[in-house]
Amino acid sequence: MSESEDKRSHPREMKDSSVTDNSSEVKPPIVKEPVVSQKKGKNISWIWLVPFIAAIVGISLLVRDYMDQGPEASIIFKTAEGLEVGKTQVRYKDVVIGHVNKIGLTPDRNEVEVNVSLSNESEFLMQKGTRFWVVKPRLGVSGVSGLGTLVSGSYIGVDVPDDKTEEPVYTDEFIGLEHPPEISSNRPGKKFVLNAVNLGSLDIGSPVYYRRIPVGQVINYQLAKDGHAVNILIFIDSPYDQFVTENSRFWNASGLDFSLGANGLNFKTQSVVSLLSGGVAFADPPLRHGQQSNLAQANSVFLLEATEQRAMSDPYGQAYPVRMKFSNSVRGLQAGAPLDFKGINLGEVRAISLEYDAKSKESFAVVDAIVYENRLGVVLNSKASSGDRVKEVGVDEIKDFFASGLRGQLRFANIFTGQLYVALDHFPDEPPLPAPDLSQDPFIIPTVGGSFDQIQDNLNQIIRKLKDLPLDSMGQSLDSALQGVAKLVGSLDSKTLPEMNKTLRQATRSLNGADKLVNSLDDTVSQDGALMSEVRTMLRELTRTMRSFRAISDFLQAEPSSVIRGRQKDKVPFME
Repeated sequence: MSESEDKRSHPREMKDSSVTDNSSEVKPPIVKEPVVSQKKGKNISWIWLVPFIAAIVGISLLVRDYMDQGPEASIIFKTAEGLEVGKTQVRYKDVVIGHVNKIGLTPDRNEVEVNVSLSNESEFLMQKGTRFWVVKPRLGVSGVSGLGTLVSGSYIGVDVPDDKTEEPVYTDEFIGLEHPPEISSNRPGKKFVLNAVNLGSLDIGSPVYYRRIPVGQVINYQLAKDGHAVNILIFIDSPYDQFVTENSRFWNASGLDFSLGANGLNFKTQSVVSLLSGGVAFADPPLRHGQQSNLAQANSVFLLEATEQRAMSDPYGQAYPVRMKFSNSVRGLQAGAPLDFKGINLGEVRAISLEYDAKSKESFAVVDAIVYENRLGVVLNSKASSGDRVKEVGVDEIKDFFASGLRGQLRFANIFTGQLYVALDHFPDEPPLPAPDLSQDPFIIPTVGGSFDQIQDNLNQIIRKLKDLPLDSMGQSLDSALQGVAKLVGSLDSKTLPEMNKTLRQATRSLNGADKLVNSLDDTVSQDGALMSEVRTMLRELTRTMRSFRAISDFLQAEPSSVIRGRQKDKVPFME
């Protein structure tokens, strides 16, 4: 056993020995055993106030959050692109009013259901008609939008309906828009509906022009219930909406209005933007005397015409079908070609077909056209004065008009392009027509050959006359005549030409002599020649003689008696 272990095993003995040894020196004080007791009246410590205060603060925060908690809405989108739980915000007029708290699939797994928590003051959004959409960078016809989301991230935009006439209906389920609305609900202006045959090149965001100034845009379109037309919804901004009246005319100004037809080459456009996105233009026709123009009400329906010319023309009225059969070629005649009567456009060609008559074994080109009531009324009421009311035209009057001997003829509208049109006119050289059947529908108008066919007939007649000429006998006569001419030319070469050469040489000599004579006359008649000197001397002598005659005549006029008596002496004496 070691020394340390020995000490540990006998500690009491060591202590007693030390005490015994030091007892004679100093005695230590005697310490009593401590007594533990509890004070009455202090059972709770101050440290417990900290969790109590924390609990009160937490409860107050929960109560405040509960009191401030707004409604929750469920929005259905096609996809959840750009949306994140807890990060994606909901904004109304760029003010944060909520955030996305849950994203999941719909029960059919075809769409995405997004739950958003809104603030307490957003209760007014919970009604039918409220629109939700995801705002992100987009490049569309109307321009670039959502560029701010490149930094802040995508968010959900909100717009509420502006219809204050109906009581709002509460709902918390909405269908989100895949594209942001073109206009906000509180944007000043008016909406109008355009009825068109087809959409053409128009799209959402296409501009609306007034005097080539953009004043609105297309905001929606849908097919009509009967499927025969397209209803286009446009919005005109204020204050330009005051220019839309009940008489306004709308036409499609999309892209290039390029046409090559019976009226020639036409090229029109509104602006460079309309070349890319299309557009709609409108204007008011000139007002007639006494006519007033009232402002159009919102959601009024207008007809959208294809061209400006069609829109600004007078209303055509009811269309009546007519039919014509041509035995000649109708190449160059197209649907839309005018039906003309003495320069007045009565209608247009609608269709061209072919018909075969088995009995006569002949083929005809059948041209179906329409005649507009109002245009024909201008012709039938042309004798009426300006103040008289235009008489309405009926089917019977139209048939009587065409049964008056009118015939249809194909004529060139443009020689360079070969475009044809149908001209209606009276042809007195043609044989009379039988009594027409007014009960036929459509009414069949008789036709005559076209002007080009007449030219072809004249050319054929000329060709036939040329064929009837005795070309063989004329050729023999011409051959004999040419032989005689050849003999004459030969005789001229052998006999006549030498004599002509001699004559020419003699004429040359004569001309040379005449030339010498002219040169000598030149020398004689020149200013320094002898002849001209003699002429000048003779003129001087003649001048002196004339002066003498003048002196004698003056003297005789003064003293006529001197012829008998002679000259008398001067009565005035000379001065000495």
